[in-house]
Amino acid sequence: MTDKTDTEATATGDPEAPPAPPAPPSDYRIAVPEGWERVVLDPDRWPHRIDKLVNRGLRRTKATPQLKAALADRLREQAEAAHTKGGVEMYLVNQVIGQVPVTAGLVVTVLQPPPGSAGGDLADIALSLGTGGADADADVTMADLPAGPAVRHLYRLRPAPDDPDGNTVPLTHLDVYLAVPRSDQRLLLSFSTPTPSSMEPLAEALVTLFDSIARTLQWMA
Repeated sequence: MTDKTDTEATATGDPEAPPAPPAPPSDYRIAVPEGWERVVLDPDRWPHRIDKLVNRGLRRTKATPQLKAALADRLREQAEAAHTKGGVEMYLVNQVIGQVPVTAGLVVTVLQPPPGSAGGDLADIALSLGTGGADADADVTMADLPAGPAVRHLYRLRPAPDDPDGNTVPLTHLDVYLAVPRSDQRLLLSFSTPTPSSMEPLAEALVTLFDSIARTLQWMA
C-alpha cells in the first residue's frame, strides 16, 4: 500500500522527504528434516491432509479402521487447538530410525499482542516464563539465532494420573520465541517429543535437533 505523503514528496522533488520505513517480513521459512510431514492449519485443508498422513503412516501395519479413525480424530483435535491459539502450521514425524522409534512434533504460532497494547520485550517473556511455572525441570535462557534474539524455554510435562486423553508418558517441550522484525508480533516454535524414562538420551538428542531446526528460520520480505 503506497503512502500518499511519500508519493507527493517524490513528485515535487522534496529532498527532505524521509525514506519509507522498512516493512515487517511478509513470511518466514524454516527447514525440517526429511520425513517431517507438514500440515497447514487451515480448517479447509487439514482434514484431508491428516487422513492422508494417517493412511500412509499405518499402511504397513495391522491397524484397524477404528484405530486409524481414532488417530485421525486426535490429530484433528490437535490441529484445531493449535489453530485457535494462532497456529499457522504444524509438522509431525513418526519414524523408526535403526530400531529406535522417533516421534516428535512442531507447531508454529503467530502471537498477537492484546488490542491496544505493545508486544513487549523478549526479556519480559523470559522473565514471565522463569517465574510463572512450578516445574523444576524448566530452563529459560536467551539465545542468539540467525533470525535474531530468542527466548528458549525447555521443560518437561508429566501427565496427571487422570489425564482425559489417557496419556501416561511425560513430554519434553522446547519453545522458542522470536520477535518478528519491525512488528509487535512474536513467532513461537513449539517442539515436543514423548519421553519415557528409557528414552531420555533420545530426547536429549532430539532437543539438539530442535535447536538446529530453529536456527534455520529465515524472515522473508
